[in-house]
Amino acid sequence: MSADAPPAAKRGRTEEPAATANLPAAVRALEFYCGVGGLHYSLQRARPDGDARVVGAFDINPNACDVYEHNFGTRPIANSLYAVPAARLDKFNSNLWLMSPPCQPFTRQGSQRDKADARAESFLRLLDLLPSLKNKPSHVLVENVVGFETSETRETMLETLCLNGFEFREFILSPRMFGVPYSRPRYFCVAKTKGLKWADGKDEEKNADADGNAGPVQPGRPPVRRSPPRSCLSHPKHWVPRGYEDDLERADPTEATVPRPRREDGQTAAQAAAVAKARHELSSGGDPLGVSPGSVTATYGVASLRGFLEPGSDDVDSSSLWSEHAVPIAELRKAKLSVDAVLPNDRKCNCFTKSYGKFTKGTGSFLAEKRFDFKAWDGDEESEVRGDVAKENEKEKTHPPRVRYFSPREVANIHSFPATFAFPERITTAQRFALLGNSLSVACVAPLLEYLLNDTEEA
Repeated sequence: MSADAPPAAKRGRTEEPAATANLPAAVRALEFYCGVGGLHYSLQRARPDGDARVVGAFDINPNACDVYEHNFGTRPIANSLYAVPAARLDKFNSNLWLMSPPCQPFTRQGSQRDKADARAESFLRLLDLLPSLKNKPSHVLVENVVGFETSETRETMLETLCLNGFEFREFILSPRMFGVPYSRPRYFCVAKTKGLKWADGKDEEKNADADGNAGPVQPGRPPVRRSPPRSCLSHPKHWVPRGYEDDLERADPTEATVPRPRREDGQTAAQAAAVAKARHELSSGGDPLGVSPGSVTATYGVASLRGFLEPGSDDVDSSSLWSEHAVPIAELRKAKLSVDAVLPNDRKCNCFTKSYGKFTKGTGSFLAEKRFDFKAWDGDEESEVRGDVAKENEKEKTHPPRVRYFSPREVANIHSFPATFAFPERITTAQRFALLGNSLSVACVAPLLEYLLNDTEEA
């Protein structure tokens, strides 16, 4: 994919407090761990009238900083957040903090060292600075992986917010709740200072979930919500490509926030599903997290993947997409038991990780030219299989279909990045996948920001 031309804004400039202190904006955001700008794009969608500005952005990844500068015209500050002084943050005079701290300390695949992981130190340091700031933010949004909600770091965050006069709401959301055919459940916390009303009018002491149902909670805490916030941006029409708004099908409401069961050695698929179901019932039926079963959306509509694909995706024989992003047969053979191949008309693809394009197992879905049962495949390029491509109770000689990676542009589309988003030419395909895998879904964050910022002073 060729990169678009750079924005007209002056390039090479780093956003510093002195340059932004007097910007006339009602919302002045600091973007921590900004990556390629997913939080920035989310704020633009939440406040399209231009009364919100990102007055400073921080990231230490040089590739991410290059992409951010390419799209927004200002370069993020590459200093470590662990060492940033409170006085410097005060100079930004920010009233909104956007934060997407490193997820590795909390992932299921990682060591789950939580606060003991060095990658959590910068976030904990920012929490430590909050009481000493003269210009504290009035609004905060935090994004992380599912698993963060059970961490000690989350406990420290909520305690810090409460001690500094904030009220908060917690969510676990996935893009499929907003019509996007993408399974990427993530934890979110939104907080605002007491005295500012919430759009849904719920008071944290009422312990009511997003649908008004009381649920088991920790004393004085609202339950973790598993349905979209009350926002004008929560409707799929905002996130489904034009022409596909009427092509929505109902989806399982629990699927979006319950991870796909993982099979352990010697465990059947049915056994893995039973264990996952039991764990979910435990976590949603009264454990200390306070996740209420009634807080899951009753139904929601999801579009097909077709509208998120690049032009030419149907032309398997001549489109460069299928040749440039082909998955080698040898890679399919090695990962055949875990290949998740989807078709353009499917309404779900799995989460793209930073290793997408580098490894085939567990890094995201692939696009196939036809349905094929890879689990029944013996690994030969021509083999006898039983699958959806065969008639019921029959076997037929079948060639494995051509399979390709989603292109970086398609992954950006599925993350609901705007069409204007582009990469500098020097960023390789592998780097593009890595940066997008570390990013976030604008479809999830923009409605949360609109919900968070929709407030008025109490009388």
